Amino acid sequence: MADDWQKLLVIGAGGHGSEVLSYVSDLAEQGQRVQLISFVDENKPRGPWLETEVIGTLDDLNSLVNSHPESSYLYITAIGNNHLRRDVVGKLESLGVRNLSAWTLRHSQALVGRKNEIGEGTCLAPGSVITTNVRIGGHCIINVKASVSHDSEIGSFSNINPGAVIAGNVRVGEGCYIGAGATVIEKISIGEWSIIGAGAVVTRDIPPHVTAVGVPAKIIKIHAETDNRVGP
Repeated sequence: MADDWQKLLVIGAGGHGSEVLSYVSDLAEQGQRVQLISFVDENKPRGPWLETEVIGTLDDLNSLVNSHPESSYLYITAIGNNHLRRDVVGKLESLGVRNLSAWTLRHSQALVGRKNEIGEGTCLAPGSVITTNVRIGGHCIINVKASVSHDSEIGSFSNINPGAVIAGNVRVGEGCYIGAGATVIEKISIGEWSIIGAGAVVTRDIPPHVTAVGVPAKIIKIHAETDNRVGP
């Protein structure tokens, strides 16, 4: 690999990890000089996986990066669980490794307008739409054909699932999970770490740490701040 290629490590060798591999391959074929060199996963054995390999745990990642201080490495998380994604990023940041930084994946088929802010470590999947004057925090997943309209804000570690629609002037708090095909109408606020079920239509503000489902969306559960659930 030439020195000007970016070396990428993906954390999470599961379904979303396989998607990230596909996205990175698309970008490389279109001329972006980034190469996925390996996956990191606490729950998979070392060895070949798909077109590359799993090198081990976060400790193994740390050893690899520290053993090549002359090289720069990028990472992106491929973990659907928002709490776990936050915990992994926290652990990586606590290592203080100078030659490892978060990478923002913007697929060539993502439509991103003007005056938007996209946080580090976020994934913009194919068909996702970010219109204008949108702020998206770090380490979010904006999945296939999800859309975020003007003047909206998505908090860090949120997951906007396929086909979800976030209208204009919406505030989505940190760590929220917006289910596939859900719609959040304009000027709505969703509190941090809340879950919106697939297909729900949110027509009024949702407080933090709850699950809301249905049309219109209604709260069906209040959950603890330490709840590690991904979705309803």
